[in-house]
Formats: sequence, structure tokens, C-alpha cells
Amino acid sequence: MAHSLKPPKRDPETDVYAFMVTDFVDALRQCLKDGGYARRQDEVERGGTFLVGYAGRLFRIDDDYQVVEPVDGFDACGCGQQIALGALYASSSSPPRERLEMALNAAERFSAGVRGPFHFETLSLAG
Repeated sequence: MAHSLKPPKRDPETDVYAFMVTDFVDALRQCLKDGGYARRQDEVERGGTFLVGYAGRLFRIDDDYQVVEPVDGFDACGCGQQIALGALYASSSSPPRERLEMALNAAERFSAGVRGPFHFETLSLAG
């Protein structure tokens, strides 16, 4: 997605959440279909679960394209989700990067499906 997804521009008058559940998800679905990643079974399309930061807010896109904005301002997904959420909750007073490292390290330690190395990227949708 980092190299293929071309997110649409949001009209400044459009609410960020409304943009995410409509225009962004539409572009995402098309990207996943074009790349052969979206799966269709029993007339249900699935795309995967992941986190998206946009306009200073965090959203989780579930595999059925439902968009969730966590009330606590943090979230996690994958097999280490519950472990990472615990670490994120416990580290609420730490700087963001440090919290992410703690959450990933805890998930790696206690989940057989999580392994480093972990890489951090900040992408800009401006332009």
C-alpha cells in the first residue's frame, strides 16, 4: 500500500471520519483489488486489518473495511494486539516513539507470531 495506494484528497469541508469511511476506503479497496490482495469468499470481500494515521488521528481498518477510531487514541492489530495494547496503556506518559517500541518489544516477547526487526516510517500524504 505504501507504494501503490493513491489516497484521494479530502475536501477541507469534509469531516475526517466521513472521508475515511467513504473516499479513503473506496481508494483502498480498489488498490487491494488491483494488487490481487483483496479476497472474496461467499460474496464477502476481505482486505486485511491495519492502522492508518491521518490528520493527526488514528484509525483501524478492519478486514471487512469497517473503520474504527479508538477512543483512547491508540490501537494495535495482529496476533500481538492484546499484549501491545497493554503496553501502550501502561506507557501512556511516555513519548510516542518509546511507547511504540515498548509495545512491539512486549508483543515480540510474549507472542510467538511477532518478531523484529521493527522499522518505523513516517509518510506524508501531502502533495
